[in-house]
Amino acid sequence: MSDVQPMLFQIVVVGLLLLIVLLLVVLLFQGRRLPDGGGRRVEPFRQLETYLSLRDRLDLRRGLAYDHAWSAAPDFLKLIVDHALAERPATIVECSSGVTTLMLARCCELNGTGAVWSLENGPEFAARTRGELARYGLEGVATVLDAPLRPWSLDGDDYRWYAVDHLPERPIEMLVIDGPPGFLQRQSRYPALPLLFERLADRCTVFLDDAARPDEQALVARWLARWPGEIEHRFIDNERGCAVLRLHRCGGG
Repeated sequence: MSDVQPMLFQIVVVGLLLLIVLLLVVLLFQGRRLPDGGGRRVEPFRQLETYLSLRDRLDLRRGLAYDHAWSAAPDFLKLIVDHALAERPATIVECSSGVTTLMLARCCELNGTGAVWSLENGPEFAARTRGELARYGLEGVATVLDAPLRPWSLDGDDYRWYAVDHLPERPIEMLVIDGPPGFLQRQSRYPALPLLFERLADRCTVFLDDAARPDEQALVARWLARWPGEIEHRFIDNERGCAVLRLHRCGGG
């Protein structure tokens, strides 16, 4: 009996390990549901493939400061990279900074034209992004602006949104909105269009991350109602949802 018990214990341990491996395989290849109750699907294996493909495509092989909790998902990064390389925007503005900044800066370098300006309220994030840009020699095509959150009153509501004092006065051809954080306030990213609309070039394309969240869906509806006929909108059902808006001013070309 003394020999049987250790053998049974080993069999149980091996069985548990095999079960864990099986569960990991299922999570990787079949996806899993987000724990936020939204029922959205996450596909870690596909996202990893997309991330590695972007790294190789942009030749960013010295590593990326990617943080799953804070960085944009790889499928969103692919959307903005595809657009930047195809449309070659001269002026790209971001709300927040990070891996998006580095990739968009690299797109500008590959295009041989364009520049990125990122509004960043967190000094530590700003410093980290500047360090990544410097590591790849991209400081000349991307600027991280210290943009603390300040009070704004818009459409009868009060917000805390980025200071735009140092944003250059030039038509914005691509706008990427991935901040401020949604937990900060209701419809935290609503001010982006009211405050920047007059700076947007005709045919400017706007990418709003996390657009599957109810808050983002509500603020997009407010944007469309505020500028009827001037914004084309489509929703992309990726991991976190992306709203793509194309500006077309009334009477524009």
